[in-house]
Amino acid sequence: MRAFIALELSPQLRETLKTLSEDLRKKRGIKGKWVPPANIHITLRFLGNITGDQEKAISSLLEEVAKATRPIPISLEGLGAFPNPARPRVLWVGVKEGAEALERVHGKLEEGLSRLGFPPDDKAFKPHLTLARFKNPNLEVRRRVHAACRDMGDRPWGEMEVKAIVLYESILSPHGAKYRKVKEVPLGGL
Repeated sequence: MRAFIALELSPQLRETLKTLSEDLRKKRGIKGKWVPPANIHITLRFLGNITGDQEKAISSLLEEVAKATRPIPISLEGLGAFPNPARPRVLWVGVKEGAEALERVHGKLEEGLSRLGFPPDDKAFKPHLTLARFKNPNLEVRRRVHAACRDMGDRPWGEMEVKAIVLYESILSPHGAKYRKVKEVPLGGL
């Protein structure tokens, strides 16, 4: 099973990001591979292919981390691109309030996954939501992404409370990925 650990968005924020994505595509003419609104989430850790035994161990780890974590208020703000707006590969919305708490959760997950034999994540964790990806963006796309990031770099998008950690299966198809919840663990706040 191809899997990842993530945080689900509230319906209100999902709708806000759907509108934002449509505006960026239609009004600003940014061409890329857009993430369907139903698939937008905050990834804590991509796991790759895991076995049934690993799934059970990861589910136990999620319970351990969630039990020790209070619900986390977050706010979404800004528009940016990795590696940067002039050379975009990923267009994202950032997490402002709650980013440090999400980094702590990520750190606990990394420690637990290391104990389970997973190699450390090679990228620094920056809480964000991916809106679009660009394989080889042409000059016009790069200019439009750069302008959008400049114009919306500190715009607030909304708030919510993170109440659970979710283990998802990513099912690949010719029409794109579909995500299935394997395990959802409510945050316990001890």
